[in-house]
Amino acid sequence: MIFKTHSREEKVLNIRQLEYFIAIYENKSFTSAARKLNISQQGLSKSIKNLENELGILLFLRNQSPLQPTASGQLLYTQAVHLTEEWAKTLKLLESAKKENIPFKIGLAASVFGALHLETAIWNFRQKHQELSIQILNETDYDCERKIADGNLDIAFSMGPFLSKSIQSHLLAEESIYALLPSSHPLAEKERLYLSDILEEPLITSDEKNKGYSCLLSDFQRKGAVPHIAFCSSDPQTHLQLAHEGLGISLFPEHWLSLIGSFENMRTIPITDIPKRRIYIIHKKTSPKKALLRQFIKLFL
Repeated sequence: MIFKTHSREEKVLNIRQLEYFIAIYENKSFTSAARKLNISQQGLSKSIKNLENELGILLFLRNQSPLQPTASGQLLYTQAVHLTEEWAKTLKLLESAKKENIPFKIGLAASVFGALHLETAIWNFRQKHQELSIQILNETDYDCERKIADGNLDIAFSMGPFLSKSIQSHLLAEESIYALLPSSHPLAEKERLYLSDILEEPLITSDEKNKGYSCLLSDFQRKGAVPHIAFCSSDPQTHLQLAHEGLGISLFPEHWLSLIGSFENMRTIPITDIPKRRIYIIHKKTSPKKALLRQFIKLFL
């Protein structure tokens, strides 16, 4: 920082000169001050000599031991301490202002909504990092992956697997797939179902935009079959209503069990040979916010 004082001649001094002067004043020695400041004594002496020349005053009586300030040096010391303290406060405020309203974007895929209890953890993170402007964006699984890779999301909760090599993933949960069907349906007597049991049945599945849909197609393809998909939706109430009306068997993730509730005359049965769906928290490997991401991830792992 440069200070300018105006008289007949313009005087210029900087904050470092004042810090050097304060160190000499308080240590009563050029040698001790230079050691504390980790600079050469010659450089320190030159800086103070320049300061004296710029101000046109003598700051120290150099022929005394320990070193003694002049009256002008005593006056400058009081003001120098004030100026350096205020400058330090200003720098702190500027640094704080620079950090304020840092965007932190969290993607939440519809396929995992309800599987994770995010509210408390995100609230605690927000309280700890009030400089962040946290946004929670509802996305599809594919958009979460793409936007993380592109840097348009900082972190996301999504179903795997992931194709992008730039993504770091952390497994949070696994869940089974269940069938929802009326108690009057012939398959309702079974304790477990297999894909072969529902090959000819009209199915109600997750939305085509979510990975649950493509994973289901892959599950059937591994069996050499093509499912009969009657309706797609990511809304559990739609699944419940359609299945209750006998319009198809709903295939839904385990965390929907609590959302569906105890609807009369309905059965929920696990599909045994569908692999468990895996839910991850993901971020870009090269994210500039790695420290923040580590703190955020710790809330869930």
